[in-house]
Amino acid sequence: MWQTNLTLFSVFASFSGPQPNCQANLSGLGWRRIAPGPAESVTNVHVVLSDAAANGRNVSVFIDGNGQIVAAQLA
Repeated sequence: MWQTNLTLFSVFASFSGPQPNCQANLSGLGWRRIAPGPAESVTNVHVVLSDAAANGRNVSVFIDGNGQIVAAQLA
């Protein structure tokens, strides 16, 4: 389900181990993990979220049934 026009408070990334661990702290949702998958997919979502955090932009994110971020776009 898409959650739109959210304020992004901070992002986090750790690339130790076989799966990257990236998370974002979003208004109304709290900390949400970017869904694990191919490194390129996780990195692409993290880049969008990092850009939003660095430039004070809001974001829209798609949250899957496990509560993880699958996609993100600048609002």
